[in-house]
Amino acid sequence: MKATFRHYLQDFDFGYLVAALLPLIGILPTLGDGIIETADGPLHIQRISAMITMLGDGNLWPRWVPWFHLGYGYPIFNFYAPGTFYLSGIIGQFGISANTAFVIVTTLAWIVGSVGMYRLARIFLPGRAAILAAMMWAYAPSRLFEVWDQGSMPQMMGAALIPWVFMGAWLVTQQPTRRHVVALALPLAGVVLSHQPMTFITALYVGALVVILSYWAGRQHPGTLRKRLLYSFGGLCLAGGLTAIFLLPVAAELQYVQASRGAEDTVEFLRSQFLSAEELFMQPPVIDLADIRYELPTTLGPMAGLLGLVGISALLRKRHFAIAALLTAGIFFTLFMLTEISITVWTEIPFFQQLRFPERFLRAGVVVFALAGGASLLLIPRRWQALWLAGSMTAVLLSAAPLMYPIQAPLTIEANNPLDEILWEEDERVWGTTSYDEFDPIWGEHIPLVRVAESSVYRDNPYSIVVRPTDILEQWPDLQAEQIAAKTTRIQTTSARPVRFHQYYFPGWKAWLDGEPTEVYGEDEFGLLTVDVPAGEHTVTLNYAGTTAQRAGTAMTLLSLGIVALLIISGRPMPQQPATQQKLESRWGIAIAGAVALLALVNALYISPNTTLFRRQSPPDSPVGMAHEVNVPFRMGDDEIMLLGYTIEQESVKPGEKLDITLFWRAQNVIEGRYRSRVQLVNLSVSEAWAVSEPPVPGGGNTNGHAPDKYFSDPHQLHVFETAQPYVGRIMVQMVEKYDGIPLLLPDGSDRLILDTIIRIEGDSEAVSTRVDYQFANQLSLQCISSVYDDGVLQVDLFWHVQNSPEHDYVAFIHALDADGAIVTQFDGPPLNGDYPTSFWREGQSLADHYTLATDEPIDSIGIGLYLPDTLERLSVTHDGVPVQDNRIILPIAEQSCVP
Repeated sequence: MKATFRHYLQDFDFGYLVAALLPLIGILPTLGDGIIETADGPLHIQRISAMITMLGDGNLWPRWVPWFHLGYGYPIFNFYAPGTFYLSGIIGQFGISANTAFVIVTTLAWIVGSVGMYRLARIFLPGRAAILAAMMWAYAPSRLFEVWDQGSMPQMMGAALIPWVFMGAWLVTQQPTRRHVVALALPLAGVVLSHQPMTFITALYVGALVVILSYWAGRQHPGTLRKRLLYSFGGLCLAGGLTAIFLLPVAAELQYVQASRGAEDTVEFLRSQFLSAEELFMQPPVIDLADIRYELPTTLGPMAGLLGLVGISALLRKRHFAIAALLTAGIFFTLFMLTEISITVWTEIPFFQQLRFPERFLRAGVVVFALAGGASLLLIPRRWQALWLAGSMTAVLLSAAPLMYPIQAPLTIEANNPLDEILWEEDERVWGTTSYDEFDPIWGEHIPLVRVAESSVYRDNPYSIVVRPTDILEQWPDLQAEQIAAKTTRIQTTSARPVRFHQYYFPGWKAWLDGEPTEVYGEDEFGLLTVDVPAGEHTVTLNYAGTTAQRAGTAMTLLSLGIVALLIISGRPMPQQPATQQKLESRWGIAIAGAVALLALVNALYISPNTTLFRRQSPPDSPVGMAHEVNVPFRMGDDEIMLLGYTIEQESVKPGEKLDITLFWRAQNVIEGRYRSRVQLVNLSVSEAWAVSEPPVPGGGNTNGHAPDKYFSDPHQLHVFETAQPYVGRIMVQMVEKYDGIPLLLPDGSDRLILDTIIRIEGDSEAVSTRVDYQFANQLSLQCISSVYDDGVLQVDLFWHVQNSPEHDYVAFIHALDADGAIVTQFDGPPLNGDYPTSFWREGQSLADHYTLATDEPIDSIGIGLYLPDTLERLSVTHDGVPVQDNRIILPIAEQSCVP
């Protein structure tokens, strides 16, 4: 027996153990009393709780949750991939809370992904290099962003399965066997059942991958291409069959929810979310413990770029040209999809722009970068590989360290019963546990946002469906309703009428009147379940029985599971790992595993709780990184929030580009209200906005509860409109009530603050046809003048050209003159309506300047000039080198075409 065990240890690849332990350094700090306070975490806790309840009540595949959306019901699991919630719900059947189930599944996803990354890398690389690839995956900035910032459990699991999908694609194309068909189908089905956006993104990679790999292997083995493509296509189809229980109802019933109609702001929002070139490989900054905001950067990180570049070089040097080309193509495709140059792809693929966040491509792209980075070890002589591996793994960990430490206190979400969920929705104003209420049924003109008064009924019976109480109180006082069971109501009415229930209509609802099937439909106002009830006493029973598409999808999934079993039983065992690729030696494995475990314990027990290593602590009134001090309070009632200052990344921007600014706020008392900031780039006269940023919450989340002991940074990215003029502008800041938009006031009673920094809009000058040539002090010239007088209105268009940037702000005068040269009316004021003072004009610019004067007197000619406002001295004017009398241009009324 000892010999057998010794033989097993010799054959065992310790790399799998090490890969499973690698995430431990990051996992341990996440464990505590509750969950990490993230953007999506609380949503998922409510969904897990619903799944635990419904599975426990015998609903084997929940789709409609009757207490979601303030008790109106919501088809959340019919449209949002339910896989991770189903897994969490099963865990909950063992008495484990929703909060703990969330932690278990997110931890499992981290480990599954790390092991999958190692397994994938072992196909191409020796064990040492594969461990480096697993390390790069486990501590990619996007992974830590998921854990500490976004908290999307489904996306974590979907991303964790991508390495397994890529591995399945490789296996089925290189060795097309029945079991390899399953190796592709199962992880891909897992992605589909975990997260729709990950499904879309994975499909782009894996679709191209199976075709490329099939042709590649087919060239090496002529006559096998058809088989390779057939088996690959079979794996993709089998994944579709396994997930038909979810996909078929989505395809058939998406038309019945608001998501099918899209969002008006999708494209503009999408544009605002692309990564800039600087963000792609940026080093994550150190987190400030005094900052309430915990918004991590979305980036690949510098180590991905550095090690990836070295790895591609190593593959080329080792003459692995095909692998190098494949990884290089994956890298460039990832970078392409992360940046705005891919906008056409996002908008042309159906539903793709609904993904909204291009940074999701980091989850798939990091697999490609990790493979390339692991290959960097191939460039190192064997005797130095231990040093390179240790140094590279340490560098990856240190680069990720600023993202590994929490500043949020653990959060326990009350999700003990459906009433907790209803009250949570009402407090957070998050309907149906979705960010955009995208699965709201389409019936009804309005969305009801008032819960039933007797919501406590949901504590004891979550499936209660009651007659809408306001109908009894306000419309039909003769209507009496008595709840005799969760889904059955005794109704007494003196006349026949439609009776509305406190539940949304959706295909799949059935109704019985006095035990006989009857029609149920959605009424026009809110789309509520409605049954026509005759006069007298009757019983109405309602039940969500599902749809034909839902039942067909379930049947297809069960059939596909049978096919999977058949393929596994009838297929030949998978071949062993190629001998040419060395597994991780036991001594290496034990050493790395021990070092990881030790570092994880030291980090969790000492570094994280007792030091500020990899973090910093600013004074709450003087944040590190704040470039411009302001210190102006915004007030509403007893709430006062001080704008400490701001940092602006650049002071010039082109139309269509982004302008980044970070505001720094500090509560002056414990804030009771919920507020949001509104930031605009405006012209100098504040008559036009050229860019607007108005997120639903400021940095740091909802402001209620913010205290003076910390500040909150508030980043804004303003996408400058294409119509912005090539002038200068300034930043206007407001703080408004979150839901009603009522602005907070400054001490002087105004509701907005104009920041001092001048922002220049860089833009091309308008082409002008030169009709005249008047020179103003060798600084400016008038190239064209057009004037029209009609029905008492004089329109004058001047087209200036800047020869040398003026030092002063001049005032323009326009004189309307009669036949005797007397002034009938005049205009004096800065050119361009004051939106662009002449001291800001830049050499080479051509500017169109428009004036309107009104008079009932006859006009024969116009006079034009510039002067200094302080001395009233006119700027000298010449025409063809000859001084103009009185430095005033006088021309007859004449319309000209100045723009070619």
